[in-house]
Amino acid sequence: MDRRPRFYGVVQLPSDDEAVQNERSMEAKRIARLEHHTAPALHELAPPASLSSFIDRFWRASVPENGPFHEFVIIPDGCVDVVYEHIGTQARCIIFGTYSETRPFRINPDATYLGIRFRPGMARHLVDLSPGELADRHLEVPSFLGLGPEQVAEAATFPAQSELLAQVVARALHHQNAAPTALDRAIEYVQQTRSMWHVTGLADLCGISQRQMERRVKAVTGLSPKLLMRILRVQTAISTMQTAPEIRLIELAGDLGYSDQAHMNREFRLLTGHTPFEYRTALIQHAR
Repeated sequence: MDRRPRFYGVVQLPSDDEAVQNERSMEAKRIARLEHHTAPALHELAPPASLSSFIDRFWRASVPENGPFHEFVIIPDGCVDVVYEHIGTQARCIIFGTYSETRPFRINPDATYLGIRFRPGMARHLVDLSPGELADRHLEVPSFLGLGPEQVAEAATFPAQSELLAQVVARALHHQNAAPTALDRAIEYVQQTRSMWHVTGLADLCGISQRQMERRVKAVTGLSPKLLMRILRVQTAISTMQTAPEIRLIELAGDLGYSDQAHMNREFRLLTGHTPFEYRTALIQHAR
């Protein structure tokens, strides 16, 4: 049976030149949309050394009221973020769990966002909900560790707000006598060495079986170990392009242990919605 689609009327197919131009136009539109995702004024601060095993970074972003940037695409990074949103006199606290795929988030115009991003699995010490309950969702809460949005707003500067958050996190961790486990250290080792992106390697670092690794990673991150490793490798590609946007993509793929550049392209597109080329081009254009 002929399963080709049926067409009614006459359809003129584009010439080869027109097809190339159309593809270039579509690529330009994809890059333009991606560039919007880098538009807000974003500032970041590293955590104190004593908290660096738990906190990845503090960040603050502002959204111009008349700017084009009103929707943010959340890209999976294996982390949990606690975010304070301030719009004039209104404020709220939102917890973003770990995501397995891209997810849009509507940003309010003229808003300021203050965030604390925890390293993979580390929010379990500080958030009442389990990683599984937070997976692929975000929810509004009255406060974080007793620190409400109004209290955060009273600290006028980004460094002062970050210091306030660091203090409440440090007190909570001290009260629990929390310390990184072998799994936490193994995940950090993989990120630092940019190697061993497979579940078997992670299990070997912890000295446990692959099945035990499956259960433990799921319990602390809400993600499967395989998906977590895929996400962390793509995030490493992103951070590398942010610091060295001129890097050759084939070289980047080799450095991160992908079988070839096409393998990296597939993984990158699946987890971000864009190719590494599109992402890198948007970074370069935004820097100009």
